Amino acid sequence: MPGSLPHALFVPLKFMPTDGGGAARPLKLNLDFSPPKSAALVFLFFLLLGVSAFLAASASTDTILAGESISGNQTLVSKSGAFELGFFSPGPGIHYYLGVRMRNMVENSPIFWLGDRVVVTDLLTASLEIFSGSLYIKQSGASLWWSPAGNRSSAAVAVLLDNGDLVVRDQGNSSLVLWQSFDYPGDALLPGARLGLDRDTGKNISLIFKDFSHNSSLSVDASRRNGFVLTTDGHDSRGTFPDWMVSSQDNGSSLLLNQPPESPNRPEFLEFRLGQVSLLRWSESDPAANNSTTAGWVPHWIFPSDCKSGGFFCGDFGACSSDGKCGCVDGFVPSYPIEWGLGYFVTGCSRSLPLSCESDGQTEHGDSFAPLDKLQGLPYNAQDEVAGNDQECRAACRSKCYCVAYSYGHGCKLWYHNLYNLSSAARPPYTKIYLRLGSKLSNNKVLQTKGIVLLVTGSIAISSLVVDDEVHRPSMGQVVRMLEGVVDIDLPPIPSSLQNIMGVDDSAIYSE
Repeated sequence: MPGSLPHALFVPLKFMPTDGGGAARPLKLNLDFSPPKSAALVFLFFLLLGVSAFLAASASTDTILAGESISGNQTLVSKSGAFELGFFSPGPGIHYYLGVRMRNMVENSPIFWLGDRVVVTDLLTASLEIFSGSLYIKQSGASLWWSPAGNRSSAAVAVLLDNGDLVVRDQGNSSLVLWQSFDYPGDALLPGARLGLDRDTGKNISLIFKDFSHNSSLSVDASRRNGFVLTTDGHDSRGTFPDWMVSSQDNGSSLLLNQPPESPNRPEFLEFRLGQVSLLRWSESDPAANNSTTAGWVPHWIFPSDCKSGGFFCGDFGACSSDGKCGCVDGFVPSYPIEWGLGYFVTGCSRSLPLSCESDGQTEHGDSFAPLDKLQGLPYNAQDEVAGNDQECRAACRSKCYCVAYSYGHGCKLWYHNLYNLSSAARPPYTKIYLRLGSKLSNNKVLQTKGIVLLVTGSIAISSLVVDDEVHRPSMGQVVRMLEGVVDIDLPPIPSSLQNIMGVDDSAIYSE
């Protein structure tokens, strides 16, 4: 699951009292406890404390009024407090997207992305505003994205509802919905949202999953009760949702995702990944149990139901054994071990050792190829390559850093970037492929990396102490990700105190 930024970075909207139409001003309290006034001032003091508490309780809002906006570090909070909308990041880095998350479980909540995941790089100049019936994502005054206007209304407002839906509706007539985020769900669906035709807006809704090499979609199949079509790279597979999970509407052309009747307050959502759709439900850890369970998102329903019936069930570099269990191939480990422990395998496996071509040749040995035999058929999405023998086929794969495996039997087959549909065969005929493996970093590389780690750690620690704006200070999580090489290091602005000492300004240091 994607990570979230610390909650403290995003503050709800705050309102200040005004002088009756003038500019907002902060409350000021100047107390002079001289004997004649002390009783009255003490009363005033506690009265203002009560007012301050009331204002703090009323600090969050679920609405953006016409012509108004929220800035990049502000959020909308639904009336019940269950959901929060703002500009969030899927992990430590420089990019942010507009999204909705579960406010009471920020560290573990998925983020439901809005606005076509348009990239925002600067929270300080970012904003979400509503104008003439449309939402606008802006940065430095420029519009990056806007919602379709529908019926334009100068009195339209944007409201974050208690089910996580962001709606643009007429301020005087809340039933007149001009736009809603549930009509553009991306790759996940919250209870109360639907697939298929929404007659109120005329939108035909489907789930979409995209990565750099594959595309997948999930849409309603109105010809069958609770039916759906899962399409992966043009290949269709058909399934049905159980009756407890969805409600059929408009003669089956629309399917509404139900809130679970047995646990209405337990968070859940429908997640769509490459070749697989799952209903995930949050499960708390149970320290009292004999085999203590880990808290996490547990699959309550999955299609396809097991790795024998779905080539993507075990994820990238995951293999389905002859007894129907998922495991990582040699040289790989689960990408998200907690999810694997909870029975959710679609996130797949990651290399335990780097490829030589990915580390500038700084590994102890060059890349090797290990056989994977007794397979049932070939992995998904093989690419044909011209080669006269096994050695030429291997050389063709080695020459491309993104080639992860090859096979030479009925011609040369290569696999790029990932491996899906790895399954052990219970009986012949068997197939065999050769998997590309990396090796440990060389001793020189390890020593060099340690030096870089010490230098970077010291630099970040010092800059964190003296940087003027706390927004630019990296969190400990960001530091760890930087040292792991997951994200690039973005130097913070030179603090003003050091600029004075150095006799230079910030722009002079960072200009190219």
